[in-house]
Amino acid sequence: MGRKKIKLNRIESLKERSSKYSKRKQGLFKKAEEVALLCDCEIILIVVSPTDKPTLFHTRSKSFNKIYDRYCMLSLQEREERCHLSDLYIIIT
Repeated sequence: MGRKKIKLNRIESLKERSSKYSKRKQGLFKKAEEVALLCDCEIILIVVSPTDKPTLFHTRSKSFNKIYDRYCMLSLQEREERCHLSDLYIIIT
């Protein structure tokens, strides 16, 4: 038996939205850590809270600057091909 599908809507209350954000952010970082470990890949996440506070996550193997520099070394065309704004993620290989 699978999980029940939840309809996603914006949470109107800032207090509830901030609370949900904190819980989901930790889950997102945990999942990113798992993917990095299992797939031997490097991950950078920049998450901005409902109160406009950015949080940075990157894998332990390299610093943010090293990973970001690798992305910047790609040509503009390669970056555009790897950037899926409709899915809200960027692929870095």
